[in-house]
Formats: sequence, C-alpha cells, structure tokens
Amino acid sequence: MRISVLGLGYIGLPTAAIFANRGFEVVGFDTNGDKVEDINHGVFDIHEPGLRAFLRDAFNTGNFRADEKLVESDVFIICVPTPIDDSNKPDLSYVKDAGERVSTVLERDNLVILESTVPPGTTENVLLPLLEENGLKAGKDFSLSYCPERVMPGKILKELTENQRIIGGIDEKSCRRAEELYSTFVEGDIFTTDPTTAEFSKLAENTYRDTNIALANEFARLCELHGTDVWRMRKLANNHPRVDILKPGPGVGGHCLPVDPWFLVNGDSGLIPVVRKINDGMVEHVGKRIRDNTPKESVVVLLGTAYKANTEDQRNSPTMKLVERLQDFEVRIHDPYVSEQRGDVYHLVKGAHTLVLMVDHRYYADTITPSKVLELMEGNTVIDSRDFFDAKGWEEAGAEYILLGANR
Repeated sequence: MRISVLGLGYIGLPTAAIFANRGFEVVGFDTNGDKVEDINHGVFDIHEPGLRAFLRDAFNTGNFRADEKLVESDVFIICVPTPIDDSNKPDLSYVKDAGERVSTVLERDNLVILESTVPPGTTENVLLPLLEENGLKAGKDFSLSYCPERVMPGKILKELTENQRIIGGIDEKSCRRAEELYSTFVEGDIFTTDPTTAEFSKLAENTYRDTNIALANEFARLCELHGTDVWRMRKLANNHPRVDILKPGPGVGGHCLPVDPWFLVNGDSGLIPVVRKINDGMVEHVGKRIRDNTPKESVVVLLGTAYKANTEDQRNSPTMKLVERLQDFEVRIHDPYVSEQRGDVYHLVKGAHTLVLMVDHRYYADTITPSKVLELMEGNTVIDSRDFFDAKGWEEAGAEYILLGANR
C-alpha cells in the first residue's frame, strides 16, 4: 500500500514518518521544492524531540521519500495549513488546492483523509466536490474521511501514537477503512462518526480551552483592579471539587487556539469573539504594565519568544506581537530554544531597565540568578507574566517585582 501525505509541516512530516516506520510505502508531497530537497537530505526546521532520529529510521527502511510531484497512491492524507485571513475568516485555499491535485491522480478504491483543521462541513461541501471532478463518486468509487490531529508541540510523536482519534467518514466503509489504517499505529481509542461532527469536535476542543484561558485572563485583570493576587485566589478556588481555573498569561499563541475558534464564528455576535478579544488583549495589557513601569527609550528585555514553554514553536507568539507594541523602547529578546535568539542572557540584560518573563522555559529557572542579573541592569523592574520566578528571591536581591494578575 502506498500512502501520499500532502503537506510536510508539523503534522504531515511526523505522520509520514510514522507510517513509513510501520512498513508502508510513503511519499511526502509538498509544493515547496526547497523543503522537499532539504527533507530528502534529512534537513528540516521542525525542532521536535525524537523526530530527527525517527525520520532517519524512516529513510533507512527505504519506505519514505519527499517529492514535488503527487503520485498515484492507495491513500491520500491531507495535512495542509488552514490559516485565517486579516478578517479572521478561514482560508481554505490550501485544502482546495490539495483536493484539486488529488483529483488528478485519484483512482477507484482509493481512500482520502483530511486531517487539516477546518470549519464544519468542509469535508463534504468543499473537498468532496473537488475530488469528484474527475468523474469518480465518493462513497461509491472511493472513500473519504476526516480525522483531525490532536497533538501538542514537544510531544507530537508520543501523542500521535497514544492519543485517541476521531474519524468522520462519509459512509460506514469510509469510517472502517480509515479506522483500519490508523489502528496500525494509534494506541488510543478510535471513535467513528460523520465528517461534520468530527470537524466540530476538533474546533470545540480548542475553543473550550481558549474560553477557559480567557476566563483566567479576565480574573487576572480584575484581581489587579481589586488589589488582590489572581494566583493565590486561583489556588483557593481550585480547592473546590468542581472548579479548575486555568493559568492566566500574556496571551494565547500556537497554530490552534488563536485560530480554530474563528472557524465556528457566524457574524460578530456570541461568546467566541469576546473570548478572542480578551486573550488577544493580554498582549496589550502586558505592554501597558511595561510602559507604566519603564522610562521611554530605555531597554526592555523579553525572555521567551515561543508560544509555549520548552519548545521552539513561535507561531502566533504573544512575545513577537508585544515587540510590535513597544516602539518607544529598545527591545531585546531571548529564547534558549530558538537558534537565532539564544545568546547570553547576562550579556542581554546589561544596561536594561526592565526584564519581562514571557515564557516559563525551565532554562530560565535553571540559569538565571537574580542578584547577578540586577547587578548588570540599569533599572530593577522585573515583570513576571507566568508566576514562574521566585518572587521572594528577586525582591531580596533588590528587584521591583511585578506579577501579572496581582496589584504589585
């Protein structure tokens, strides 16, 4: 059986490698010729634990190659991006392009699976008609299913294997064939349903989390207003057996939470636009706390540019959005996981007035000594947006310690 995986990004490349290591012949398709050439030479810019060795194993089996040309296959798995435009509307151009390309090589008894996150109804109302342009009929001549990825950067290989999967097939046969395929490596439970329900479930999962983060961020701002500490309040409230308030922070990043909820929005009303406004507004809120405590034109150092701790993933990074809002300052950024932003933290803080912890990388807890940092700084303002630093240690070293969600 030959499997073609369309899109060799954060999901497509690991997925292709997993199938190759399970004994399938896999062709990874991508329209970016430079990326295809690099991958075939073992070069790629996805810094995922274990992926390099796992992909090397796939090459060594002789089962995997990347190609700019889409070839006839038994299975086509579509893992292309689905961004939003400037109006927060879903951009399905990559999915449409993939569907048109698959249609040119689609044959009887093939199986097509869409993994990209999409608005409800996309599989049946957008992708299916494109696939049928060659005259074959879905459900009769070929099978079609939707199976969203549900993984977290830093744990992609582990979660691709261990997490549960949801398969939405256009008919029973499509569900069964996709389930048989994924069961070759998925250890978690596999649930089957229709495509629209599967599409909605993926969006609902991320919207649920985005909404609960927004509530935590709203609590943080209200606690500042009322002169209390959201972190202490959160611990107390979470003692209730049916309460689990998430951690607030400087904003929501990544490829899912800032994007996926918009796929469910119909117009400008309802809860979801409010949630998105709250979470996107945290970047400006942190910016205000910086401006309120930092002289203009002085140096501000931001620690952490990834959207998530202990990864290098900068997609929709709150830190990078914050940089754009601090035009009145000299801004320096550092991230131990991003090659061009590693450097020496102590060299970076020299002459700075304000130090801002944006991402709770373990590196900062293991590396930074408050007294040594403050000796090098021009000012002594330290802003912690994650309740990560040892407040007492910084204050004893002479810092003016400011905690997001607390009136200090």
